[in-house]
Amino acid sequence: MDLTAFALSWSPVLLLTLLAVGWRRPALELSLAGVTFTGGLVYLGFQTPAGVVLLAALDGLLTTFPLLLVVLAGILLSNLLLATGAIERLVTWFVSGLRHPGHRHSFISLGTCNFLEGASIIAEPLVAPMLRAAGVSPPGAAALSIIGYSGLMSVEMAGIIITVLALVTGLPSHELASASAWLSVPATLAMAACIPRFLPAAEGDWRGLALMLTSGLLVSLVALVTTLTLGVVLAGMAGGLALMAVLMLLGARRWQWNREIRRDLLPFAIILVPLLMVNTVPWLRELTSQTLVLHLKVIPQHQVTLTPFFSAYPYLFLAFGVAAAMFGPEVQLRQVVAVSLRQGWRALTAMGLLGAMGQIIAYSGYAEGFGHLTPARNIPWVLATGLKVYTGSWYPLFVPLLGWVGTFLTGYGVASLMLFGELQVQAGKLLQVSAVWLAAGLTVGSSLGSVSSPFKIALATPMCGALGQEGAILRRTIPLGVAASVLIGVILWAAVKLM
Repeated sequence: MDLTAFALSWSPVLLLTLLAVGWRRPALELSLAGVTFTGGLVYLGFQTPAGVVLLAALDGLLTTFPLLLVVLAGILLSNLLLATGAIERLVTWFVSGLRHPGHRHSFISLGTCNFLEGASIIAEPLVAPMLRAAGVSPPGAAALSIIGYSGLMSVEMAGIIITVLALVTGLPSHELASASAWLSVPATLAMAACIPRFLPAAEGDWRGLALMLTSGLLVSLVALVTTLTLGVVLAGMAGGLALMAVLMLLGARRWQWNREIRRDLLPFAIILVPLLMVNTVPWLRELTSQTLVLHLKVIPQHQVTLTPFFSAYPYLFLAFGVAAAMFGPEVQLRQVVAVSLRQGWRALTAMGLLGAMGQIIAYSGYAEGFGHLTPARNIPWVLATGLKVYTGSWYPLFVPLLGWVGTFLTGYGVASLMLFGELQVQAGKLLQVSAVWLAAGLTVGSSLGSVSSPFKIALATPMCGALGQEGAILRRTIPLGVAASVLIGVILWAAVKLM
């Protein structure tokens, strides 16, 4: 293992961390610096042809495109609902049924977040403005819209993360799901413990911490039991729904279902109902995820599959259209669209560039035409192999951190699994430890990486008035993600030693 190559492989992480934590730069600047530096590093330091670098970047933009549509639709819908007062009315409605302000924040950040992510609905566009309307500061609302689900994300997204992990590693999906669900319990508790840091000062005392820990424990245990009994597809939704139901019962107050509240909830129903149907009705799931698809290929090694009717963005645009028709007389729709585009272009550009950066890293070391890969020039291979070589029997301790790095660099937890998943099988054989648990540790670490990802933060900030504050938010969330990953690493190391 070349120590120089190993050190250089960490340089994109160090650069983004320095810019975000040291200088608190916004997401657009982070993305521009990241993609420029990474492109130069891969071309000069890892001897990757310029044509490969450019095509990998284009592939990253294309891969990111569905998420960009989700963000754009989410910004449009959020601004429309904010302009009409619908979000404020819904939050007031929540308050009327929940006894304690902390219950309201737990309901939204842990309950709603995990329900949405469990149903494969990106939470930030809906949750961030709700938290802001509930009295959380703009940076806090952006951070909590990610923190709320990051500990449990490995068993969410309708089970797609575990499905990808099983395909990459060849390990049994039910064993991977079980191990990931067990590790997600302490991961969720770690994230729940961070929530009071982002709430108003009055809710940051020990009682607020106890409430969030109890809520996190309930969500994660219900998700664990669901995974072990019914399967991972329903785990996140079940955990989020269980917490919301308990908090509603504890409220012990009557919820007023008037015509205005039903109208305000209709756009959310338009999003949730079809997404739940395409995820739970077998023939609809097959139709939307396998038949009504579009395949595109920029590079030979990666086929981009677009599933428009299985994704969230058409239903978000539909919800926006219905809401515009309902609330049209109350707002100036042209102004809402103009404000949304003005807010969103920086975030959309930053996300596209970060997606390009992730693919440049993934395809470093390929020869012209992508016909041959030199592993020693591939950044993910160098990172993973270097950790295995330099840490030896302590390797399990660093596996979740490796997952965190993958998400930090690419913005996608699934991309982290594709980069480093196969290595866990090899490492398990070499170290004579469970490859299933190593892969599960990688998955949970990649989920925790969401809270520290410039990509994810850029997704949340336009929704709650925190645009331009991404660096300041990352300064607080990067240490949280690293610390939680190390904690899971300690648990994983102890677990595989006892097996």
